[in-house]
This record gives sequence, structure tokens and C-alpha cells, in this order.
Amino acid sequence: MASKIHHASSARAFTAHYGVAGDVIETAQAGEQALLNLLTEGNTSAARTLARDLTRRFAERGLGWKVLGALLWAEGRAAEALNAMQNSLRLLPRDAEAHSNLGLILGVLERFDEAETCLLQALQIDPNFATAHYRLGMTYYMQARMPEAEASLRTGVSLRAGYATGDDELNFSNLLFISSHNPGLDADALFAEHCRFGECFESGLRPSWPRHTNSRDPDRLLKVGFVSGDLRDHAVASYVEPLLAQLRNHPGLQLHAYHSSAAEDGVSRRLRALVYGWHPVAALPDLQLAQAIMDEGVDILIDLSGHTGLNRLPAFARKPAPIQASWIGYQGTTGLRAMDYYLADRHFLPPGKFDPYFTEKLVYLPGNAPFQPHDSAPPVNALPALAAGRLTFGSFTRADKINDATLHLWSRLLLELPAAQMILGGIARGSLHTRLIERFAAYGIARERLIFHPRRDMGAYLTLHHQVDICLDSIPYCGGTTTYHALWMGVPTLTTTGTTPASRQGAAIMGQLGLDGFVAASPDDFVASGLDWAGRLPALAAVRAGLRERWQHSPARRADVIGTAFDTALRHMWKLWCADLPAESFHASGTEVTRS
Repeated sequence: MASKIHHASSARAFTAHYGVAGDVIETAQAGEQALLNLLTEGNTSAARTLARDLTRRFAERGLGWKVLGALLWAEGRAAEALNAMQNSLRLLPRDAEAHSNLGLILGVLERFDEAETCLLQALQIDPNFATAHYRLGMTYYMQARMPEAEASLRTGVSLRAGYATGDDELNFSNLLFISSHNPGLDADALFAEHCRFGECFESGLRPSWPRHTNSRDPDRLLKVGFVSGDLRDHAVASYVEPLLAQLRNHPGLQLHAYHSSAAEDGVSRRLRALVYGWHPVAALPDLQLAQAIMDEGVDILIDLSGHTGLNRLPAFARKPAPIQASWIGYQGTTGLRAMDYYLADRHFLPPGKFDPYFTEKLVYLPGNAPFQPHDSAPPVNALPALAAGRLTFGSFTRADKINDATLHLWSRLLLELPAAQMILGGIARGSLHTRLIERFAAYGIARERLIFHPRRDMGAYLTLHHQVDICLDSIPYCGGTTTYHALWMGVPTLTTTGTTPASRQGAAIMGQLGLDGFVAASPDDFVASGLDWAGRLPALAAVRAGLRERWQHSPARRADVIGTAFDTALRHMWKLWCADLPAESFHASGTEVTRS
């Protein structure tokens, strides 16, 4: 249920606008200038040491506290960073950046009202402070206040037009990610927005794309690179790990991982063992990352992020590899011409229907990705409704997906079943919790019918599914990983199909398992389907009891099948490039390729 938006939390992004340097501090002014010099040089380690010294020796000067707070936050030391930033704001009450920095941290800590106050104060001081507009947009986004989020991010993007930096590319990505949650934006408009990203940040790079000198031998060993900030305890790893475990045994491939997050954990160590080369690249600017990829001689480079947090699309825009593809991390096009392919399956993107909405050529696998259930998952229990005499619906999706369109849809079904209740996971007490209760009430759903649970560890989260009969999907951005977890726990998800890629995730997952009875074509159909299952509890209980067995026979549990097709797809892409032919859409199944 973690957010996928970029919070500018890495040292690369957060310290880009500070500066750094010096050794001996004689006066506060000299120390602060040395600090700014060090930041300009990018020497964050020395800057942190100097900032600490400044806050001890000149505790009533604000700059040291401000820089120290930024650097501590970049290291993930939230409590210390919060204290430093509060001190900086006390000493620099008219500093828009100090307000903005504190607002960022408070937002990530889900203290949304305080965050909004700080960011609005920053904009009152400096209405043209683009970073504060970006961060205010993120704060709104995390509360599912999508129109306000989109408006703030658009303002920030417009203020930076013509002055593009790496941070601006990431914030434009934030805007695209948020726009894909907008039920009022159709597929054509959403695609146009993504293409605008490409024109803004790629068009100037195209004339300098390198002439790749990789050996054009169609049968040789291929170097394949995967780029992601999520090669750790993150949903993306649930798909990547089983695939890498298969591909590592394929003799024609040499695997490399480019991890763009400073955070590594036990999952990272497992993934590191599955690849030939592990490259920590969080601190590398995009130009240097692109050069490192070219120096390694990568043949096929695969993006696992799209327009989500810690993405390195600006590096992809420099075309560091002859063939580039996007997979898993983002439900839609990158908007880049430098990206040649997008990997999917026929359930997610029905052939012939979504080609106009991708700058990439679509490649179809037997399944979009293999999914690895968590080993702490308890056994599936009996259908709760059989004992309770009423249905319990559930949602474990990110709170930012629960927009008004979603709430209205859920409430329509709940109003038709007045005895039913709903569990909402990942919602702790606080302003978000209160706001959700008020929004449900506006659609006629009483507080007593809602059961909230805060974030829990994986075991407790999965066990909570023992209380749920059917999960309800969000619109237009459907669930992905939460849907898979629910299915493994015997809980199907009632979902809808839409016109954008993000609106098809739920339908794709349910379609893979042959559960078309849970896929609705419209809001009216969604309500009718929910009522139908409410009247057929024995049938719903049978679905629950057989879901794990059903899943074992689907592509989602056949990493070997997807791995073989993945290898076949990579080889076909390579053979096209070796023959100097353009990218094309095709289907890969086993060792066979058929053109779309």
C-alpha cells in the first residue's frame, strides 16, 4: 500500500538546490559560505559534518539547521530531520524553502493539515516557488484530493517551463502519475500528456543519441540491464524476483541490475545474488548513469518504474542502450521515443486496442509478470459471510486511489446491501481517516458500517483477509499487487474495465484466472455483479476455496513459462536490431514469435 509517487527524498534530488565546502569555521558567515560551497560541489558527507558543527557553534543561525534537516531526511533519519527543520523554521520564519522542507516531511509522515499549512505559507512568501507547488500537490495527492493535486503540480511544471532540471523531470512524472488517477481524463488526453513529457525532456537529446557499436551478432550473449529504485522490499520485487530466478539460468543472457535507491535490504541481497552485475546508482546523475550503462555495453535496457518514484527515465531519454523497454512498474506509456517496447499481456492490453496510446511497440507475453506470494500468508479460511449472514467488502489499496468516483461506486453497492460492511486497510486515525468518514457519509454510508485498520506487517495484513468476502477495486486506477495478495488469500476483487491502461489492471488479473464474473463493464454492471454474488454465497464460497489451486495453473504462477517467453522476446528484439529493422509489436509464447 506504499505510495508510488516521487517525494524527492534521495540526496540527489533533495540537495540539488543547496550548496557545500570548507574546513575551519572562524565566523558563522564563513561557515555558511563553506557549507554552500560543499553542497555546490555535491560533497554531502562533508556538508553534513559541517552543518552539524554549525548548529552546535551557531545554534541561533538557521542555515545550518536547514541544510542538516535536508541531509538527514535524505538519509531516512526522519525524527532528526524533523527536529532540524523545525529549528530552521523557527529561525528563518520568512524563508519559503524552510516552510517547504518542513511541509514535505510532515506530508510524508501523514500529518497532512500541518503539511498543507507549511506549504501554503511558503507560497504566500514566494508564489512562484515551483518546488512548494510540487510538494503541495503531493500532499493533496496522498489524501486523494486529485483535482487540487493536479492543479498544484501543473502550476509547478508551468513555472519551470524552459528551465528544466532533473527534479523537474521527476515532478512532471508525478503529474503524469497523478493524472492517470483522474477519472475525468480519457485515454487520448492522457496519452497527449505523456507525449508532452517526451517533447519537453527528450526532444533536445535526440540529436545527440549515440551510434551504438554493440556487436550485431544475433545469436551472441546479451547483456540485459534492469533499472529500478524498487529492488528492495517493495511490490515490484514480488514480480522481478521470480523472473530473475528463471532468467539467470538462461545461457544466452547476462543480467545486470541498476538500483536507483540508496536503500538496500534483505530483498536487495536476494536480488543481488540473481544477477551477474549489481550497480548501486542512486547517487549518479542521469548523464553519468547513461554513460555507465554504455560503458558496460548493455544491449537491452529495461525500465521497471515508468513515471513512478525514483525512476530514471531522464537517463533512458539519452538512449544509452540500443534497445530499451518498459515493464511492470507503470501502467502506461513513458512517452519517450527512446523507449522501443512495452511488455504486457492480452488481458491487460487487448491486442489492437491500445497501440495508439503508447510511443512504444507492444510486446505480449503469456502473462504480464509472475507474482510471488509472501511466505507469511496463512491458509485460506471459510467464507466469512456464511457465518455472519452478510457480506463484508474490503479495500487494501493506497488511500490516494480512493477518489470521489471510487467512493460513489462503492457507496452505491453498500446502499443496495444495507447489512453489508466494509473494511479499509492502511488507514490510521487522523485527518485522512476523518475525511474518509465524512466523504462516505456524503454518499449515505454511516460510520458504523466502516471498519478501519492501520498499516500492519505483512502477516497481519494478509490475515485481515480472513474477515473479507469480496474486495472492491478503485477507479480509474485499479489495484495490482493488493489484488494478487487478496486472490492468494481466497478473496476475489470486483473490478471494472476502462479506456486507459491503468483502468485495466484488475480486469487483467481476474481474466488470467478465468474470473470474468468479477469484471464489470460499467458502474451499473459493478453494482449488479456485487448484488449477484451477494445472492449466491455458496458459489462465492466455492470460488474462495478453489482460488489457490486455480492460481497455480495460471501464468501468474508460472515463472518458467513467462521466463521462457521473456527470453524469446528479448532475442527477437535483438535480431530486429541486428538486421537494422525497426521495433515491431509481437507475441512471444514459448520459443515462438508471432507478429501482431
